[in-house]
Amino acid sequence: MEGVEDASIGSSPDGQQVRARRTTVDHVMILQASPLRVWSALTDFANHRYWKPFIQLAGDAVEGGDATYSFRVGGLDKTITATAEIIRVEKPSAFAWTTGVAKLLLFEEAYELENAPTGTRLRHSMRFTGLLGGPWIALRRRTLEASLVASDQSLERYLRRLAAQSGAKLRPTSARHGVKKIRRQK
Repeated sequence: MEGVEDASIGSSPDGQQVRARRTTVDHVMILQASPLRVWSALTDFANHRYWKPFIQLAGDAVEGGDATYSFRVGGLDKTITATAEIIRVEKPSAFAWTTGVAKLLLFEEAYELENAPTGTRLRHSMRFTGLLGGPWIALRRRTLEASLVASDQSLERYLRRLAAQSGAKLRPTSARHGVKKIRRQK
């Protein structure tokens, strides 16, 4: 972004860079899955509950469409729900949505995917705009950084589970592994 300060603000526990612009927090990591597999997990809202620890989206991942955004605040035992707009759906390279009140506090969460030698380079970002965007990120920066790292690590574990399940389903069963061959009698 031109004219916007961009600085590395440290490393996450997984050794990946966490970067921040004035109103943006990014986390970048390599996932050992194809971009299509990652993109499919990101846009499959029904299964977000298995990996996205802080928020849930419901609806369809259709650009220009609406989704229901639900989240819990801190220690409160109440779920807050709002309407989110899906603003970017580019299979298999990008997915983004936004929610909030324009000009006051608008929140955008985006995922950008690129091929990497060992899988997919994921850039996960949160951007806040509006009158309260700067103060909000200044107050919540560490929490936001931690939530990006936790969410991305949960996504990585979810993708590993999917790969293990797919591998188990695709392995043929042979006679050596307890399946008896039935021979026809002549």
